[in-house]
This record gives sequence, structure tokens and C-alpha cells, in this order.
Amino acid sequence: MRSSVYKRCENSEYRVCLSMRWASQLGRASDTAAASYCVMSKPLLVRPSATGIQTPPWLGSLPLFMEPLHIDHVQKLIEELYSSTDPQTAKQIQEQLQAIQRQPQAWSIASQLLSLPSDHCRFFGAHTFQMKIVREWNSLPVEQIAWLREELLTWIVRLCSGPNFVTTKLCLALISYAFHTIPDHWSQFIPETVNALHAGAQVYGFPASTIQYIILEFLTLVPEEISNADILGGQKSRLIQELKDSIPLVLSTLSSFLLPTDQPMPISMQQKALKCLQSWIQYGIPMEDVYPLLRQCMLFLGHEELFESAVEALLEAMQQMDWAKYLTLRDDLLDCFASDMVTQRFNECIHEEDEDTGKLLARLFCTYGETYTDFVAIGLANPKVNLLMSMIMQLTCFHGHFPVDEEVSDIPLNFWYVLQETLFDNGIIPVRQSVTVTDGDDDVSLERAESEQQALWHRQAGEAALVIYRQLVSTLLIKAAFPEDSVWSIWTKDHKDRFRRYRRDVGDTMINPYFVLRNDMLAIVLDHAVTILNQWQSSQTSSQTLEAAFFCLKSISEEVPTEENTHIPVLFGPQILGRMPSDCDARLQTTTLLLIGSLSEWLKNHPSFLPSVMNYIVPCLSLPRLAPAAASAFADICDACRESLLEALQNLMHVYGAMSSSNIDSNIMQKVVESVADVIQALSPERSVGPLMTLTGDILQGIGKALHLLPENPVLARDLILTQLQYLSACCRGIQPPSDDYQTLSARNSTYDAFASGQLRLQYAKVPGFVEISQAIRDYTQQISTTWSRDEEIARALARFVESGIRSINPLLTLDFEDLSSLVEKSYSDAPYPCWLDIAKFMMTVYGGQEAHYARLRDLLAFLTGKTLAFINGVQGTVEITPHAGKCCSKMTGELKKKKELLDTDFVLYDLAMEEHPDIVDSYFDLLSGVSERIAF
Repeated sequence: MRSSVYKRCENSEYRVCLSMRWASQLGRASDTAAASYCVMSKPLLVRPSATGIQTPPWLGSLPLFMEPLHIDHVQKLIEELYSSTDPQTAKQIQEQLQAIQRQPQAWSIASQLLSLPSDHCRFFGAHTFQMKIVREWNSLPVEQIAWLREELLTWIVRLCSGPNFVTTKLCLALISYAFHTIPDHWSQFIPETVNALHAGAQVYGFPASTIQYIILEFLTLVPEEISNADILGGQKSRLIQELKDSIPLVLSTLSSFLLPTDQPMPISMQQKALKCLQSWIQYGIPMEDVYPLLRQCMLFLGHEELFESAVEALLEAMQQMDWAKYLTLRDDLLDCFASDMVTQRFNECIHEEDEDTGKLLARLFCTYGETYTDFVAIGLANPKVNLLMSMIMQLTCFHGHFPVDEEVSDIPLNFWYVLQETLFDNGIIPVRQSVTVTDGDDDVSLERAESEQQALWHRQAGEAALVIYRQLVSTLLIKAAFPEDSVWSIWTKDHKDRFRRYRRDVGDTMINPYFVLRNDMLAIVLDHAVTILNQWQSSQTSSQTLEAAFFCLKSISEEVPTEENTHIPVLFGPQILGRMPSDCDARLQTTTLLLIGSLSEWLKNHPSFLPSVMNYIVPCLSLPRLAPAAASAFADICDACRESLLEALQNLMHVYGAMSSSNIDSNIMQKVVESVADVIQALSPERSVGPLMTLTGDILQGIGKALHLLPENPVLARDLILTQLQYLSACCRGIQPPSDDYQTLSARNSTYDAFASGQLRLQYAKVPGFVEISQAIRDYTQQISTTWSRDEEIARALARFVESGIRSINPLLTLDFEDLSSLVEKSYSDAPYPCWLDIAKFMMTVYGGQEAHYARLRDLLAFLTGKTLAFINGVQGTVEITPHAGKCCSKMTGELKKKKELLDTDFVLYDLAMEEHPDIVDSYFDLLSGVSERIAF
């Protein structure tokens, strides 16, 4: 890939890194040099010195915007830019240099800067040429076009000995020049440039090797620049034709450097030639023409100094989609990978833990595997393919912990996914004796036995795949393990974050061997866990390896069928869960809890394991470090297994009681409340009232205690009220039927209509204690609304409880219709928070199907409309709204327009309200939408 020095100058801004100072001092190669002056946007005029620059005669015909500049002044500015340590001063100098570049004199200034001994000045001169060509081409007189080409070629030759970042910038300027001059002023610019550079080197007496390096640099840049250039179609097609016409010259040049000759070629020259080859492959050179060079690249894989460059060229070749059809390239690459030359380098890499070589080999092998996946999948029984798989497997298991010790093992993860998909697509997995084919004429599936040879080949490939993916399971179990605590504690935050991301990728990859192996994989992982427990005391990393096994199981838990009866029982039985050591660390316990929760659907079909599972989870709820994971697992199981837990409901109520009397975090307690309510919901209505009243009554007692604290400690009382409201909301969510999310709109409206009719409330009113609980909810909601009327956080929590209660369609946890309407009106009147408009919209949905509620809903809508208009207009008090305001959404919108005088002329204040109070305005129009959808006033 190109380095930053190659970036096109057509960008809106150019930035010259000050690091060019060290780049020039170190003499780094042009393809790694960082260089470019910062050219900002608005030019500033520069005061000229007393003495002017001698400009060429043609420059006098151009319009001048400033007096002639002295070259010494420009040179001084450039040197000051690199010596300045003050950012403000550097910015001012950059602006002045930009102004200079914009002047007509810059064409001649560029040449004079190139003649100076300073590398900084030379680079600025080359950059000025490129900038003028790209941005201000039309300022160059036609008669000077040929002069500019000769000037650029001359300076490329004169500076061919370095520094490289200057000659690279000159080559870029020359290519930009070609964009403007082909074909009218210059044709066959690639061969002419090469010939001109050879001739110039002879004139100036430079060695052939010096100019050859520049020619390779030029040939490397040309296809990159043309491919990335933003040029109109006709001109770009002519440039592309120039490239095609130059392919023989390029191949001849590259062959002279890469193919064997009598005289040894400098390594640096061959590296540059390989970089050039990569550039032309990326452009799209015909494969037949370049194949001899590709074969040579394969041989270079055994060369220590050319290895990396050869890998990059071969990677580029494999990524060419049009070349994938060439079987010769595919087969020769496989032969190369299986050769003694490459396998020896691979073995040395693994033995010496050479990470740099490992990354290159991993990219090379995995790109091959992803490019020719069908060939690899069907050929897994081929010894060479099997060897390739073995090498990829060892790279996946590269020694050490990612990313501190190595950054190799993440590269092959995507390959294992691609291979698994291909194995299924080609019918190799699951292993079978025959295949079903489709008749293309009548599209009828016919069962046809394969030939014995083909069937044997498929079967062998499938069996090889099983072996490979069993190895992959063992490999991923190793790589998923955390390092020892003493090592983990000294890792940086960045390293820890990267390891966690890598581990998530490992978990995602785990699903691929599961799809191939199914129960075999479960057996491998669970046998591994049993072995760890058997050797718990003899290994210092037992906790980390067992945690990794549980993590890998959790990664595939969603795919484990609920009817699986062989392996998962081992997990929940005495062999594993029953033997969990008491001294295991928090990370292992957390992963264990999350694994249990992820298998809640399996436990639903195997309720006999629930007692042991709950006995493991419940004690963890009281441990701060484990409580989040324990609460999550507790919630998952209570949700999925609610019917199976009915007999244990009394025990769950005791769990709630124990938790409520402790100092457990309120977020954890919310999950406990919702989980217990999940189980209560599974009871019949008549049986659920008692436990629900117990649960609700306890929470209401908490609210009562908080209200008694109000005079003494209002801050504590507020916090307690907020917490108890959250518990009530959690209780309401728990008793909502789990099928609610899957109901159709008509079914849901029918349910709401039945609830809004009030018949259910009349039935519940006969239950002892119901009236007291309902009255307490009514009194407490009114008191909370009054006390904290202008506390938006309390208002939102109260509104969430009210809405959740309605959604539960349980009369015990809802206000009756009239009390609810009054609460919304009073609360919105005290403080117009959008949450009350949202409640009003939900009321329209729930109660709008009952004609008996129309009048009250219409009055509520009119009241809320008046308050909303008054608020957004800044008017205190209530605005009168006509009785017909609530007839429908369209009429209500029209009523808003009739109140134009309240919103000022042309709705200026209304528009301002949209900006200042978007939440209120949005909620109000959502309310209108809800009216139109549900009510026909």
C-alpha cells in the first residue's frame, strides 16, 4: 500500500509534516518518508524585500498581485518553519508560504528553491510545482508547457541521488503534469519519461543504478495516481490507454531486476521492483503477462530480505478477483506453500516465536484459503491442503497472550468462518454417502448416488474437516483464557481492552466448529472442564482455563437445542457445577453465572436441574462483585422457567424478603423484583392475587416509610421514593404476559378494551386486601405527585410506574380511569413534563375503545392542549380551547393554527418552541397521533 507521501495533492488541504526533518536526516526511502508543507486556506500577502527575484520573460505577462520576492526571504521563511517551536508562529509562516505558492512568481520560485542545498527548500520547491500544476494549471502560458516538462525532468535527474522524498514529490508533479498535457502536448509519457531519465543520467554522469531506482519509483506511482485521479471520463480513458501501452516496457523493466541474471542485483533495487510490481498488479495488469514474475515472487519467499516484499506482491495477486479463475496460480501457490523452502521458514517462525514473520505467513495462507475456499474445502484430504490447514492452525494458536505477546492469532479467525460456510454449501458437512441434485429442467429433486470415487473424496474431505475443527476447539480454548492475575494486573488499559475484543472474536468463531461438530464439540469442552476440575490443585491456571471453557460454552449456548440430553446435563450435574471449588475467583464465578443464564431455555425443558442451579445463583446475589451476573442469570431463569418455578414461589418470596432487608444495589433489586413477578404471572388470576399483594404491599410500605422521613431528611426520602417507584415498575413489568410483544394490534386492542371496561376491577374488588392496596397506591401517587411536582426525575419514575401498571392490565397495580386522568392533569399543570403527555397518549390507546370514556378523554385532551400552548408561548395560566378541540387530530391541528395570536405572527414563537422544547412538542404531536389512531370522537 502507498505511504502518506504518495497522497494526491488534489485534496482541499495539504499538510507538510515537520517530521520531514528527521525523515531527511535518516535518509529514509521515499515510500516511507513523511513529507508535506502545510498549505492552509486563506492567503496572506507577504512583504517583499528590497531586492526582487529575476523572473523569466514570460512571467511579466501574467497579472501580478504582489511585488517580486527575493529568494533569500522565501528560504528564510522555510528554515524558520522547521526551527520554530511556537505553533502560532509556525501557523503564520505556513500562511505566508501558502500566499507565495499562489503567486505567479511561484513557477520560477520553485526552480530556484530546488537549486538550493537545503532539503527543506528543495521539498518546498517540488511541492510548489505540484500544487501549481494541480490547482493553477491555467496560470501557466501555453508556450511554457514544454519548458515545465523539461524543468521537472531535469530536476528529477539532478536530484536522483536524494533525498528520496524530494524526488518522489517531483515524480508526483510530473504525473500531474501528464494529466493536463496528454495527448495534445505529450503522448507516450511513460516511455518518454523513462528514456529522458536514462539520457539525463548519462548527461550528468550519474550511475545507472541511481537513476533506475528513480525510474522504479516513477513506475510505482503512475498506476496509483491514475487509478485515484478524479478526471473526466475521456481524459482518464486516454491515461488508462497510456498505461496499457506501457505494460511491455514495465514488465521488461521489472524482469531485468527480478528474474535471474549473470550479475547479482542489489537487494534494495529488487525490493523496489517488487513494490512496483504490486502497484501494477493492483492496477489490473493481465495475469498471463505477469505470471513469470509471480513465479519469481514465490521463489523469493525463501529469501530473508525479499520475503516481506514478495508476500505483499502475492497478496495483491490473490486479491484480484479476475485472477481467481486461473488454476495454475492456485496450484503453484499451494505447491509453494507445501515446499521445503516455506515449511522451513514456517517452522523457524513457530520455534523462534517470530511474530513479524508469523503475521505475514498468516495473511498469506489465510488469503489463499479465503480466495480458493471451494478448492480448499473439497481438497481437505489432499496432503498439501492438509499441511496448509495445519500451518494455519498453529498460527491461530501462536504462543502467548494477544495482544501483549503476539498479534498473529487474530488473523486466521475469519478464515475458519469462511471455510465452515463453504463446507456446508458444498455438502461436505455433514458427512454423507450420497447427495441430492436438482434437475434443471423440471426443478424436481432427485436422489442420485455419486460415483464411488467422488463419494469417497467427499467423505474423506468431511472426515478431515471433523479432525481439523476438533483441533480448532482445543486451540480456541487455549486462546480464550485470561493470563494469570499477576500478569493481567500489569497490562495497560489499552491491552486489556484489545484482549477483551479479541476474546469476543474468539467466542464468535467458536460457533463455527459447533456447526461442524455439534455434540462432539460439547463433549470436547465439557471433558476439558472435568479434567481441569480433576487437576484443580495441581495447576496454577486452573481458574483461567475453566473460565475459558465456560466462556466458549456460553458463546454457543443459543444454538444448543433444548432437547439435548447427553452433554449439558454433565454441566449442571455433580461432575461440574456440583464440584465448583469454593476458592474460585470472581471472574470464573461471573462467567459461570452468565453461562447458566444463557441456558435458561434448556433448563425450561429440564426442570429437574433448577434446584441446584438456583442454589448456586441465590447466594451470589448478596455478593457485590457477583450480584450483576447473578441477577442477570436469576432474571433469565425466572423468565424462561416461570411455570416450572411455581412450586418454589414461596422460596422466591423469601429470596426477595432477604434481599429487600439487605443493602443490595437498587438495580440488582429491580431485577429480583421483576424476576419474582415473572413467576407470579404464571399463576392463574385468582392464585396470583395473594403473592402479588404481598410483593406490592412490601414495596408500598417502603414508600410509606420514605414519606414519613420527608420532614427530617428530604434528600434521603426523595432517593427512597425514587427507588421504590422503580421497584413498582419492575413488578409491573414482571406480571406482563410474555406473549404481549407478539400480539397483533387488533388482539392487543381487544385486551385493552376488556381492561378498560372495568369488569376485571370489579372482580378483584371482592378479594380481601385489594381495596386497601388500591387506596394506598392512589394516595401515594397523589402525595408523590404533589410533593415532588417539579422534580422531573421523580415525575418520569412515577409516569413509568403508571404506564407499566396499565400495560400489566392488572387492576391491583393501576389507578382507576378517573384518578388516572386527574393525576395527569394535575401533574402536567404543575410542571409540563413530556412524560405526562406520553401517559395521556397511552390512555387514548387503552381507554379510547370505550365510548363511555370519550367525554373525559376529550376534556383531558383539551386541557393538555391549552397547557401546552400556554407553556410554549410563555403564558401563565390556562388557554381556552373550544369544546370541539378534541374531535380528531386534524381538527386539533387546525385549532392550534386558530390560536395563532398566542404564538405570535407567522408562528415565530412556535418555531422557537420547537427548538427550545422539542421533547414537549414531539410528545404533544405523538398524543394527537394516538388520538387519531384510536378514537373517533
